[in-house]
Amino acid sequence: MTTWLEVLTALTTVPRIPLRGTVREVRAEEPAGFGWAGHADQMVIPVGDGCRVWRHGDRLRVEREDGALVFITDGARAWDFTVDAKRPRTGAVDRVIYLGPNQFLVQRRSAADWQGNDFTRPAGEVEEIEFAGRRCWTVELAPPPGKPHPLRIWVDIESGHMLGFHSEAGGQGARFVDPVVGADADDSLFHWDGPVYTPQQYQQLLEEQRAAVQREQAGWFAETVTSAPLTARVPVDFTPESVPFRDPETGAFDAHSRRTLLSRRPRTAEGWTPRWGALHYVWSTPQWDWAAAVIDADLDDEAVAQLQQQLHPGEPVDRQRRIAGR
Repeated sequence: MTTWLEVLTALTTVPRIPLRGTVREVRAEEPAGFGWAGHADQMVIPVGDGCRVWRHGDRLRVEREDGALVFITDGARAWDFTVDAKRPRTGAVDRVIYLGPNQFLVQRRSAADWQGNDFTRPAGEVEEIEFAGRRCWTVELAPPPGKPHPLRIWVDIESGHMLGFHSEAGGQGARFVDPVVGADADDSLFHWDGPVYTPQQYQQLLEEQRAAVQREQAGWFAETVTSAPLTARVPVDFTPESVPFRDPETGAFDAHSRRTLLSRRPRTAEGWTPRWGALHYVWSTPQWDWAAAVIDADLDDEAVAQLQQQLHPGEPVDRQRRIAGR
């Protein structure tokens, strides 16, 4: 009898035998379309658009069924065509990975992935059956905490490629519908010589796209609602939740809450400015140098004046400055 260790070894060993075929999602359907061999009570049909897959060792090519490229890797470098079909983003394989449909089946899991608990432990015996015209091992994998149903997988015995997975209770999965195992795969399938976006160029593209979306949205609001600045005064509670620094001799202190900072020091000739990252105000009274800031908002002169009247009512104020955040 085949053990789970044999199956796991096949799944974590890079296969030397090439594979190509069309992957389709499947789901339970009444009446039945076709059955998973060896489990005739679970009847499923292919649904949705599939993808064509070529795999040889660490190399992978994924296309839509209409021939549009989705993803290529030569084992060291990868090209992602999901943003631009003619100019993919490129990078090392650990930075650009396949995140498309049926990732569990199309992208081989690493040995490290099989060390966790996300469908990595057998929930029953390994069986040998025919699946998609191939002799396969099949075994049910136990779900991790938080997921209700186990997952059945089918692994080609000759090559070690996974050919299908299916949640029998959930009624969904994916499979190779026409796998070809062992046919030569041309090296050119796993490389791209055309124009690309480097990681830096791709990041710049994303920033430009975000900026364009923000401009369009702001323009819509200005045209549809109002183009005038919108400001509203809200109360800010400077009552401290903590006073981590207190000097009993001078009366200096540093106080803060989750949103505010408030400090004072004895007045000096040159004044005092704290090294705060947030935008803040400083000012002086005859006895003290003061500083105040709101972490997630912007104080203005009127708000500072109200705070000053609560801290030291009636005292003259000088050397008031607004200091930009760092």
